Amino acid sequence: MRKLTPPNDDAVVVFEACIERVRNADLKRRLQSCSEEIGEASAEFDQKAAVAELHTIEAKDNVANAVSVDEMKKVYTARMAKKMAPGRIYYDRIMALPEHGRCPLCSQRFVSTLDHHLPKAHYPSLAVSPLNLIPSCQDCNKTKSEDIPRSSEQETLNPYYDDVEGFIWVKARLVESIPVSIEFYVDPPRNCDEVLKERLKRHFNIFNLSSLYSSHAAEELANIEFIARKIFENGGADELKNFLRDAAESRVQVNKNSWQTALYTCLRESQWFCQIRFL
Repeated sequence: MRKLTPPNDDAVVVFEACIERVRNADLKRRLQSCSEEIGEASAEFDQKAAVAELHTIEAKDNVANAVSVDEMKKVYTARMAKKMAPGRIYYDRIMALPEHGRCPLCSQRFVSTLDHHLPKAHYPSLAVSPLNLIPSCQDCNKTKSEDIPRSSEQETLNPYYDDVEGFIWVKARLVESIPVSIEFYVDPPRNCDEVLKERLKRHFNIFNLSSLYSSHAAEELANIEFIARKIFENGGADELKNFLRDAAESRVQVNKNSWQTALYTCLRESQWFCQIRFL
């Protein structure tokens, strides 16, 4: 997962911009009565997301006893996410947060939608709260679906609040076969907080990152087959190991927990790959 700078737009300001063009007088009156609760809900989210206590936020089936879940869903879909909608400017700002447009949840696919970290079907007061909206790819958004955490350990990582880029926790193991296959797994440092360890594993499993990374690794292995064999034939195992070491170190500089970093580290450390694979 890649860290993102949190959006700084106020939830109430965003909400009020979204409902500005509502023509139905009764609906608009009821929506306007929700502003206070929406502000309070966003503040509670901000406080509890920082300490992995989102599971303590109560799920609801309405906002301020005035607006239904379906009505709040429409505020998001029709008045924020839709092109030319009054709240679209805030949608676009959040979409533009990830570097290179990559999904921060999987670090691979391109951002194409916003994911509600806490699902709007159960937390309607957070439907348009910027802090609850994570730029993501379609696959991560669909995979996560309406997952509701029941404990701190079940909370997936949040790019706005969790910084897990300073230590290595994504690793890979090589299966000695032809063609070579790579398995990815989570292995945080021993001094890592126990709750965070479980959240890292949860995040990895919820978004099916092992399968995604294994697929990319298989393609990468096919791409380097020719050059790796040539290096081995010309310089032996030591030269191949040097090549893989440089490749791993280069990728560490970009992202310690990318599948590329884990792949090349795994290959470099494999005596079988460096000494036997190309015999």
